[in-house]
Amino acid sequence: MRIERVGDNKIRIFVSYDDLEERDIDLDAFSYNSPETQELFWDLMEQAEIELGFEAQESQLCIEAVSDVDQGFVITITKIDDDNDFESIQKFIKNRYRKKDLAIKKKSSSICSTMAIYAIESFDDLCFLASAIKPLYTGRSRVYSHDGLYYLVLFSVESNVTNRKKFESIMSEYSDKMSSVDFLEGYLNEYGKLLADDDAISLFARF
Repeated sequence: MRIERVGDNKIRIFVSYDDLEERDIDLDAFSYNSPETQELFWDLMEQAEIELGFEAQESQLCIEAVSDVDQGFVITITKIDDDNDFESIQKFIKNRYRKKDLAIKKKSSSICSTMAIYAIESFDDLCFLASAIKPLYTGRSRVYSHDGLYYLVLFSVESNVTNRKKFESIMSEYSDKMSSVDFLEGYLNEYGKLLADDDAISLFARF
């Protein structure tokens, strides 16, 4: 593992497949934010503090992980410092994950999560969206709120959507689909407020 500092509030961590093997972490466990993955993450944060003076215990963190053909995985961690002129956290996350021009060489066998996360700007949009997709989606659903945005988490989307074209059309109109969902879910678990678990769509479709 290698850690480099790329700014006052940002570090980049390179994790090879050999590093994962040494810790008995398989690709599925790494992808789905398992306890082993979380332990690895906090070990890396401790190492970053010791080696680079990157202290993050009192900070909010934005985490992005991508697969890289040469390195294995590259994890970029950014501290959100309220004392500086950063954008609000929800705009930061949306801008970060919606970039289309990242020059990253991804493995052809990159890990794909069965989970999807959508950012929704208003409560009314959340309720309308839930009502619209309720007949189309039969899986588990969860909703978080954080800093003025709502985040709808859907599980096993591929196998639980009955009309994919209509579903995607509705989701694209009323929400923004997020990337690096496993790490984003960890962020929401840490800093967001869980509003509904298991069957959030049915709950918000009633409003």
